[in-house]
Amino acid sequence: MALFNYLTFTVLLMLIGAPIAWIIGRRNGRYAGIFALLIMLTCLVTFGLAWWEFVVAGDYTEAFFWGPFLFGWLLDGLSATVGGIVLVLTTAATCFSLAYMSKEHGKNRYYALLLMYNAGILGVVLATNLFQFYIFWELMLIPSYFLIAEWGTKPKSTGIALKYFIFTHIGAVLIIVGIAGMWALSSVPTLNMYGFTGTTPVINLSWAFPQANLAQIFAFELMKILVILFTIGFAVKMAIFPLHTWLPDAHAEAPTPISVILSGVMIETAAYAMIRILMTFLLPAYSIFVYILMGFGLVTMIYGGLMALAQKDTKRLFAYSSVSQMGYIFLGLGTAILLGVVGATFHIFTHALGKGLLFMVAGVLILQIGHERGRDINVMGGLARKMPWTATIALIAGLSIAGTPPLAGFLSEFIIFGGAALASTFYILIFAVASTALTASYILWFVKRVFFGATPNDLENVTDSPLTMRIPMIFLALFIIILGIWPWIVLNPLFGAITWIP
Repeated sequence: MALFNYLTFTVLLMLIGAPIAWIIGRRNGRYAGIFALLIMLTCLVTFGLAWWEFVVAGDYTEAFFWGPFLFGWLLDGLSATVGGIVLVLTTAATCFSLAYMSKEHGKNRYYALLLMYNAGILGVVLATNLFQFYIFWELMLIPSYFLIAEWGTKPKSTGIALKYFIFTHIGAVLIIVGIAGMWALSSVPTLNMYGFTGTTPVINLSWAFPQANLAQIFAFELMKILVILFTIGFAVKMAIFPLHTWLPDAHAEAPTPISVILSGVMIETAAYAMIRILMTFLLPAYSIFVYILMGFGLVTMIYGGLMALAQKDTKRLFAYSSVSQMGYIFLGLGTAILLGVVGATFHIFTHALGKGLLFMVAGVLILQIGHERGRDINVMGGLARKMPWTATIALIAGLSIAGTPPLAGFLSEFIIFGGAALASTFYILIFAVASTALTASYILWFVKRVFFGATPNDLENVTDSPLTMRIPMIFLALFIIILGIWPWIVLNPLFGAITWIP
């Protein structure tokens, strides 16, 4: 147990900071942005202190009892890794917002909702109780809906936000039904996410079926139903084909800092939840669906890559790229073996860095060139001479997403493919490896068309990104290089945490 509740302080600081940012920003919206950034930087420090206690002690728990129910926060190798990248990317997006949102209306409301949104994502990763998990899962949805509707591309943003809300809320309904089923049917009714291990029998029907064999048969069938409910609910959030249609619209038309968070960490919370809930409580039933899950992952990889290759709009290209990259993660999770799952979790980290950076690059182009012109790949060119920092960062992020050594994305994809090979899925592996050519194609096509070749006359006066945009971009790009050279910073805690998967 912690001497000081660092994680409670971190989450509450964002939640309490939200209305304060709204009040501060009523007079001057820029003050709200500076305040929100200071909140996020403070949260990085307090999370870092909790992380240090986790490193020293081997785990870190903050527990609170409400009657018979246990709530709280926990850091282990899995939640510390995913929670760390959540805070890094949300802080970078908050800093990026200072310049990007400088001419927008209602900045006090924007930063208040942004802090609530950030708290929801972190709360999902750190929660120790299924009901608590669901509360923060919904907290991710509500602020993001208003952020897209209010500050997204007009006049489409309201309809797109509604579509996003409907899709993801339907997924959330399936998840809460699954949680209720686990509570009602579990052998020891509990909402504690750490009350079971991968070998604990979750469903116990001995009270209904005196014959042990019959009880086990029906229990296993119910476990499979729960797996289906949870998997569909999480697949909606991950935008797995054919449940993906909300993502290209929402990510493309959201304000760019929100696109950074949506694509960088929010959709990956579903992958984290699959490991934390499905593979912890329901692993025996989950393993039945291995080839189906890997098949959907493969189709998503190829479909997303083909659609990205067909795009002329920068943000839509990156949005479909996110669909494809979620296919990689789903493929790794579908193997249900340690190597594939660790690779998928590491890819959460590397995709967050790479895709977050690419959306930031899109934001720089929009801010410096104009909303319509800065999204049209066909009318840009030669910008590397005008925007050397942005061009270099775009190349680093793009090559990492494409799986180029020695950048971070290479090893995460390699480990996923290694897990697929161990799962004895040769044909799936061949097509998955071949699909990486699609990623390289659309990334190199984007970089070539935007940053190389002749510069249009009306873009001769374009300048590079302002400092509040450039600093978080440089930081994330350096992180990609460091993780590519020393991946064990992330891999060691992951291998140490996901020990129940064979």
